[in-house]
Formats: sequence, C-alpha cells, structure tokens
Amino acid sequence: MWGWVFAFFAFVLLLYVYFLKRELRKLKREVKELPNRSSFGGRLSIDFRDEVLLDLIEALNQMIDAFEKKNQQAKQMEESVKLTIAGLSHDLRTPLTSINGYVQLLQETTDETKRLHYISIIKQSVERLMEMTDHFYDLARIETNQKEIVFSSITLSNLVEEVVLSFYEQLEQKQIEIDFSAQQHNYQIIADEFMLVRVIQNVVQNIIRYAKSKAVISYEKQGGDIMFSIKNDIKPESKVAVEKVFMRFYTEVASRTNAEASGLGLYLSKNLVEKMDGKMDAALHGEWFIINIRLPMNRSQL
Repeated sequence: MWGWVFAFFAFVLLLYVYFLKRELRKLKREVKELPNRSSFGGRLSIDFRDEVLLDLIEALNQMIDAFEKKNQQAKQMEESVKLTIAGLSHDLRTPLTSINGYVQLLQETTDETKRLHYISIIKQSVERLMEMTDHFYDLARIETNQKEIVFSSITLSNLVEEVVLSFYEQLEQKQIEIDFSAQQHNYQIIADEFMLVRVIQNVVQNIIRYAKSKAVISYEKQGGDIMFSIKNDIKPESKVAVEKVFMRFYTEVASRTNAEASGLGLYLSKNLVEKMDGKMDAALHGEWFIINIRLPMNRSQL
C-alpha cells in the first residue's frame, strides 16, 4: 500500500520536474530572442502554470517593459538631436555667410562710413550666432535632463521689469513702447530664477522682432497660480500662425531664411516653463499677439 503511494508521488514529482525543465528551456530560448523582438512588444509566456514561474515571468516582463520604454526614449532623443542639429546648421549659414561677405567688403573698401556700416552688420551677425548657440545649448540640456532646477521665491513683476529694461536700447531703436500693468502687485512665485530669466528674455526678443509699436505686460491671480501675460501689436504684413509658434524652428517666414530668428526661442521657453510646473500658451486676438505664462504662486500668499 505505502509502496504504491510512494510510487505515485514519485511519478507526480518526476512529471512536475519534466514540465518545469521544459518551461525553463522554452524560457531560455525566448530570453535569447528578446534583443531581436523586444522592440515589437515581445513578451514572455509559459504554458505550465506554476506560481513561482508565473512570478518570474511577471518580473521579467516588467523588466522588458522598462527596457522598451528607455529604448523608445533614447530613439526619440536621437531623432530630436538630429532634427535640432539639422535645423541649427541650416540657420547658422545665414549669419556666417553674412559675416564672410561683409569681411570681404571690409577688406576691399577704404570708405570709413562704409567700413563702420559693415562692422555694425558683422557685430549683429556675431550676436545672432551667440544667441543661437545659447539656445542650442539650453535645448540640449533640457532634452537630456541635465539642467538642475533650483526653486526659490521670486517677485515676478520686479524680475520682469529688470529683464525687459535690459533691452531698453533695442526697444528704443525699434520704437516699441512697453506698457507695464498699472495694477502692480508684488506677487511671489516659486520658480527657477535662471530659467525664468531665459523665458522672459526669449519673449522680449520675440517682441523686438515682430511687434509693430507696443507691448503690454500684465499680471493676474488665478487660483494658486499667477498668470503673466505679454501682448504686442503685430505688423500688418505679419503671417504668424499661432498654432505653430511653440514648434521647434518655426518662424513667420516659411522659407526659413529669416536671419533674425531661429524659431527656438518660444519652443525653449515653453519647455522651461513646463519644467517649472507651469503652463505657457499663445493666442491671436485681432491685431494683438498674446503670450500667457502660468506659474505656481508662493503658498504664503495664498
């Protein structure tokens, strides 16, 4: 009697070991094939319903999911970098060609008035190159998550005025009037000061390039956020497509031969604002182009 019982359990154990080894061999083959099919939603599976094996399969599939996600992000980043380099290389040609041409003219002329004019153009082109490389550097740091965010309490209106007034000479040259909101509030926001300065600089540079004659800056409390709005009148010939202004390399000039703009400024600004837990959008109302920036308010003022 006990002999039959022992024989039965031995048979069951051997059968269990057989199916277990079979599943392990199958699992081994599938794991070897993973590099070839993991990018196409490859998952591991078993036929033998053993609890330990099921736990193992679940853990391995979670690892595959994480691998595929990172692999997809890496490919997207690679494509993004390729697109950025291609676009930037295209835009760099314009100021470089300008510099090269005017340097040759500078060498050939003896007219002092012309020399001063050529030097002025060369200087502008060099400044444009520096701005574009700064944008590219910022973009690279953002998209590779290398920019450390340091949050602090900032008086928004003070910082905005400080940055805007640093462009006083250029605004004066373009005859653009800046109207700061009559209702000044010392709203405190939580943001990264360096990032916020870059955002404001990009917006002001956009105003200098595209505004007709006036820009209005205002602030509004909305729940736990501060809405910072900048609107400028647009030139009659303006062809701005508001739904595209935050796209990488977008400019008003479809041919992308606009020497004044790379189309990275507002794209970068939106990314920076979102990094600071804020939102940035744009609208076009009649002759006014409007940018709205929402940033978290300092909780002590709520």
